[in-house]
Amino acid sequence: MRPAGPSSTVPAARTPRGQGDRLRERLLDAAVELVGEQGDTSRLSVRAVTRRAGVSPTALYLHFDSHDELLRALTERGFSEFREALRGAAGRGSDPAKRLLQAGLAYVRFAAEQPALYTVIFGPRTLTPQAAGHPPSPKSQVGYESFDDLVVLIEGYLGPARAARADTRGLARGIWSGLHGYVTLRRFRPLVEWEDEEQFVTALGEAWLGASGD
Repeated sequence: MRPAGPSSTVPAARTPRGQGDRLRERLLDAAVELVGEQGDTSRLSVRAVTRRAGVSPTALYLHFDSHDELLRALTERGFSEFREALRGAAGRGSDPAKRLLQAGLAYVRFAAEQPALYTVIFGPRTLTPQAAGHPPSPKSQVGYESFDDLVVLIEGYLGPARAARADTRGLARGIWSGLHGYVTLRRFRPLVEWEDEEQFVTALGEAWLGASGD
């Protein structure tokens, strides 16, 4: 008998350590670029993302189960960068009022400097319906944490006694909505003369928090 030769089966090549993570990030980078060019996520397709990233469409499914999963990952990335920007800015404030102001200014600047990511996390999304009339909503844990951060800043601004009497989560929703309205209108209605960023954020905070808890 001839000795058994090497097996003709060639083992599948393993992805080098770290390369898979880099490809995942490259796909997310490509998706952000496309959102920036297209204005929203409605035309964001697997084929377009993989073409931009320079890989085959099947490569995307090594990292994301579906188109919807890609959108959820984009949302999570967007909120992570958003939260980091606001927390970093708030940390530079020397007192509660300045911390809240710096966070508000960071919100406005993030929207201006990262319009594609801002669109991903706050703009309309196109997801595959789970059932007729019930489209899924890409929830982000980091997004909830970003909101909680704002509540904490408001509680610090008001102080323990006033915060205990106030609806701090309702106040946070009001301030967040005001900031979103400001950056959205300023972006899409640039001919209107809007207040200076610091003036607007200061006035917004005073309008919502001036008499809260009194």
